[in-house]
Amino acid sequence: MQNLIYIILTEILMTPLIVYFLYYTSVFFDKLNTKKISLIMLILSMMSGMLNSINFYILFPKTFFDEVMAINISMFEMSVILSYILLSAFNGNLKRMTKTHSKWISILIGWNEISMAILLYSFAYGFGTEGTYLNTINLFGAGITNYLFTIPMIIEMVFLFSLKLHRGLSGRILVSIILMQASDPGLLGGQYAIYLIGIFSVIMIFSLYYTLSFINSNRDKLETGWAKTFRYFVFFIFLSAIGLISSTFIPGEFGVRWIIFSISMAFSTIYYFLIALRYFDPETAEGIRRKTMEGTIPN
Repeated sequence: MQNLIYIILTEILMTPLIVYFLYYTSVFFDKLNTKKISLIMLILSMMSGMLNSINFYILFPKTFFDEVMAINISMFEMSVILSYILLSAFNGNLKRMTKTHSKWISILIGWNEISMAILLYSFAYGFGTEGTYLNTINLFGAGITNYLFTIPMIIEMVFLFSLKLHRGLSGRILVSIILMQASDPGLLGGQYAIYLIGIFSVIMIFSLYYTLSFINSNRDKLETGWAKTFRYFVFFIFLSAIGLISSTFIPGEFGVRWIIFSISMAFSTIYYFLIALRYFDPETAEGIRRKTMEGTIPN
């Protein structure tokens, strides 16, 4: 009962916060300045650092060394982001939102989701007492394919999609990712995986057809840089297919057997945020003009 309370509280606190950061960054992308960009990155790094410190403290033995390590994990994550912010500020690249900053924010949001998934799965199902590192792999593989991870992810993805900031090929890819997340074979654990594998496979093939048919019928109207966006999507499909196939012959617990597939779902999470935060959007004339004035690109 106590663990259920922890799960509900974590979901209630984290999901609205992440939705807010996604909404704010997406809608006010062109208006973000040094202070706002730095603050978003620092808060996200603090959140993920806190989650991973708690994860480490729960999962590993309660020795003095492990307690110090738990604290240092949080400090290390914040130090990496602080170093990036200071270096960007020193180089004069933090005056406005750029694709590099959106990439880092997308990775940080995705890492927060992954960290939360591992923590929630640990609360719900425990960790194990033998083979610590093998259990960590199992926890990662099972946690990222579980409904405790998928439900908040779908809420966030649907919310972003409802803003209608992305149309055309990007919009179709976002729909495809939502459908595949919702049909994750590990959603309900190993008991129902065999049924969900068939559903996921059908949706995966449909999603590929859904995007390819749009490319073929709108080749002259596609946005600049669409090929890069589509290559990432094909890589996601490829990695998911490998994950499905490899789960049949990798031995061990459910999470260990599904580790490659869970990596594909983690990748799709960050990929979705990259699209939502305009990482693949073509450079505008105003953006090119600013870079020229700032000396980022030659005249």
